[in-house]
Amino acid sequence: MATLVHLIVAITLIRLGVAALAANAAAFMTAFLVSFWGHHLFTFAGHGVVATRAFQRFVVVAAIGFLVNETLLLLLLMSGASRPEVTVLISTAFAAASTFILSRHWAFAGTGRGR
Repeated sequence: MATLVHLIVAITLIRLGVAALAANAAAFMTAFLVSFWGHHLFTFAGHGVVATRAFQRFVVVAAIGFLVNETLLLLLLMSGASRPEVTVLISTAFAAASTFILSRHWAFAGTGRGR
């Protein structure tokens, strides 16, 4: 859900004339809480980690994901390989996968069955 929110916001802003890197940053900020609560309540439900602890870890995970996303987006934009909307899709998909992996194995890694 958070990835979809991110893409909708980013692509909408790009089509409204906002620079892709700025649109991506705004989309990240919009999707951040959707991502945390989605993982905490659904994806990794039953993980056994207190919400405040999981949130602290998730902030680190999300920051790493954002840096990966922005860096890859910048490189794709500089290469001129495709339209900004397509580059945002590629960079966001890559960042979503890395965020999921880090969330599963660290941010929400607890004692519960949701692991």
